[in-house]
Amino acid sequence: MKKIKRNPFEIFGITPQLAKELSDETLYKIIKAIYRTLQLHYHPDRGGDTKKALELNLAFEAINYEKNPQAFIHYKKAYLQRLSRKTLKTELNILEQNLRKLTYHQELLKERFWQFLEKNFQYLKDLYREGFVLKVKLLDIISHINYSDYPGFKKKKQLFKELIFTPDTILKKAGINPKFILLKNYRLLGSVRRDYIEPWALMERTLKEEKFFLKDYLKKETFLKEIIMFLAPEIRGNSYLFFYHPSEPQKIYLEGLVLKLEEITQLEFLEILQKETIEGHEDERTQGLPPLDIPFPQHKD
Repeated sequence: MKKIKRNPFEIFGITPQLAKELSDETLYKIIKAIYRTLQLHYHPDRGGDTKKALELNLAFEAINYEKNPQAFIHYKKAYLQRLSRKTLKTELNILEQNLRKLTYHQELLKERFWQFLEKNFQYLKDLYREGFVLKVKLLDIISHINYSDYPGFKKKKQLFKELIFTPDTILKKAGINPKFILLKNYRLLGSVRRDYIEPWALMERTLKEEKFFLKDYLKKETFLKEIIMFLAPEIRGNSYLFFYHPSEPQKIYLEGLVLKLEEITQLEFLEILQKETIEGHEDERTQGLPPLDIPFPQHKD
């Protein structure tokens, strides 16, 4: 017997869904009916196609369920497996195309969101209730990682910061410094929940005394790639606060982890501004931290 080139189920036009849903006996009856109908059309005695008639004969003999049910089951299984692989490959190609489209649109949205943040910082005015300003206590996570096991870093106050926000002003008191500093043009981008990111893996680093120190900023490129999709235009507890300064467009600053939020009145704020605040430069972000030129202790063997 000549070997058939195509699977008999394909020759008789059986769909994969039909082959899956019907029992072998029912499927065979349908194939038998199709075979007889096609032979009436292609039989040489009726002026049909001899090659096509021969192909139909070979295909039917190969899956004649009455004579050889095992062969029927074998061809059916092979047919479904081949079509499953083909379908899977097609679906995979479609998914890859959709992923490329989604990636493109995601990058486009990130860039547009950043453009919005650069030009529309006033959207954060909705954070403030009339007659009140926000006071936030932060854990200085960068100082904690860099210096918490350092001999000169004994005072726990050095691990915390306080920020006071108004729609137009940011005051900051860090570490053991008794005064707030008025930061100019320092802009709040928003907050990211603590369980969404691990920022220390993304921060810039510097090498000092054979140890890497985290800097308090990350690159804008990294921020756009890894963080901006999680950014919320608000200040939330147990979240990281990120800031931006127009004079340093490629840096995004992490001030710390929000521990406590409270509102103070505008009168309280004005009193702090008059009595407990000095005008500082926006780059004064490391006040109250131990100097980096103190050598690390040598561990004894």
